[in-house]
Amino acid sequence: MRFLFSFFLFATLLTGVELELDTNYEGPKKLTVSELGISMGLPRHWDAVAKKGEGLLLFQKETKDTMLLRAKSLSREEGAAYLNEPHYLENKIKLFPKERIVKLSSRIFRRAYTAQGGYDRASHLIYVVFGPQDRAVVMKVKYDRDNETAIKASSMYVVQAISFTPTKQLKNALQDLGMRLKGAHFAYVKRDGAYDEKRELWLCSNRRYLIKEDRTVAGGMSRMTEEKFGKWSVENEQLVLQGDDGLDRLIDVSLQNNALIFDGHRSYELKNHKCQ
Repeated sequence: MRFLFSFFLFATLLTGVELELDTNYEGPKKLTVSELGISMGLPRHWDAVAKKGEGLLLFQKETKDTMLLRAKSLSREEGAAYLNEPHYLENKIKLFPKERIVKLSSRIFRRAYTAQGGYDRASHLIYVVFGPQDRAVVMKVKYDRDNETAIKASSMYVVQAISFTPTKQLKNALQDLGMRLKGAHFAYVKRDGAYDEKRELWLCSNRRYLIKEDRTVAGGMSRMTEEKFGKWSVENEQLVLQGDDGLDRLIDVSLQNNALIFDGHRSYELKNHKCQ
């Protein structure tokens, strides 16, 4: 009996506690996070909570410092591009990269970012941790500048302890928005007063996109067609289109009955004959 107890205790420490959604966990603790397909360490004095579709949030009750982890499908080349691009926070504050990309190990990279307009006093770091088969974890860190030394130590502890595990979610591309959009062609119709606007999106695997907009006055008396190109990415359940013309467009995306909803409009997935 004592041998069995010791064995099960060892197994628990080795695999970690299986994290459940909407449940608060206090560190130090090792967690298995099937929603992300990882096993990780939760540092002392940090709490963690996961919500479906929002990622895993690590936070401290006595500060406003946070770390947000999300699973992504990223090759090494895509990961480098990801760290070279601006990003959006949930409140649509835009982050711009600064300084250089820091290579912390063969699979962990980090870059510092600054907030749009400079009115946000918090500092920001983004980590990319690469795993097998183009799997990756992206961690966005928001912290007070006075806590920089401590936050870098805590965030390094987290990313260095990440290991990738099998997960049902990552085996099902329908649950990973980036994987679902990659290489796809969608069409949907937006009605605005007297106008009908048909939009077609080609989202290429190399992260380039083409959007074609046909705007027609009710009755079909007048029609205008416009095409735009740029790079696409997924941030906070939003499709971010960074246009070659320097303009960005954010489109809210959700999944209903196996169909993707773009800004509240049901889309239809078509054959992609323009790009893969």
